[in-house]
Amino acid sequence: MQATNCVTLHPTEKDQFGMPIPNVHFGDHVNDIAMRNHAYKQGAMVYDAVGATRIIRVPPSLSAHNLGTCRQSARREDGVCNKWGQAHDIKNLFFSDGSQFTTSAAANPTLTIVALAIRQADYIADQMAKQNI
Repeated sequence: MQATNCVTLHPTEKDQFGMPIPNVHFGDHVNDIAMRNHAYKQGAMVYDAVGATRIIRVPPSLSAHNLGTCRQSARREDGVCNKWGQAHDIKNLFFSDGSQFTTSAAANPTLTIVALAIRQADYIADQMAKQNI
């Protein structure tokens, strides 16, 4: 998580609905770079061991799992949403993706996101039945 990573709205460019388009600002943490270089080195050792004749280091792409932009926290001073992915400041706004993560995982986050979304759906249904939202 980098404090400078964020999404902003473009000051002049608009989409087909006249809304500002998003600008994604993303930079690697030094530890991201170190882990990637370590993975390249370890992978190369495996490829060498099995007789690879050519190794291509694929650079990181835009298909990264961007996480943590609307972080969970018990207090609104420390994050954007509560443990249910519900915004601290807007009662009927929920984050159902990886943006609610407080930190990145070591593996693909898809199943964790699905589990959180199922848990969240049950919470939303309960809160709606109680007319809390």
